[in-house]
Amino acid sequence: MKVFVGILLATTVNFLMGLLGLYIVASTFVIDLASKDISTIELSTFDYVFSFCLKFFVILLLTWILNRVMPLLDKPRKRVLFIFLLGTIFALYNEVDLFWSDVNYAWSIIVICAESFNWFITAYILSKFIRPRHLGAL
Repeated sequence: MKVFVGILLATTVNFLMGLLGLYIVASTFVIDLASKDISTIELSTFDYVFSFCLKFFVILLLTWILNRVMPLLDKPRKRVLFIFLLGTIFALYNEVDLFWSDVNYAWSIIVICAESFNWFITAYILSKFIRPRHLGAL
């Protein structure tokens, strides 16, 4: 039950940080860096629910991977770094079209940095709820 609460809390924080990022981008000059397709998209309630479910699935998958390699990650710092690196790889993969499309490089760098920060916060939350059970682990 504790692991499920951690996954749900990490998903909720990840989702809300994404919404905060969307609000910050929409209310500052950063929106000018985005392509015109992105700035005119209208999001529905289904889009938000689907996004939350996808984030939940990804964090659930990351938690399963974390559980499989848990004996190697005995310190919280190692668990945070592990999830942070995997989340940053996901963020880079999300922006992979950067290299062959008309996307502004500054926009892509901002998105990758924001997503990486988001995954850092998510990793910190997960590391507090998911701990190894062997002796000597923190």
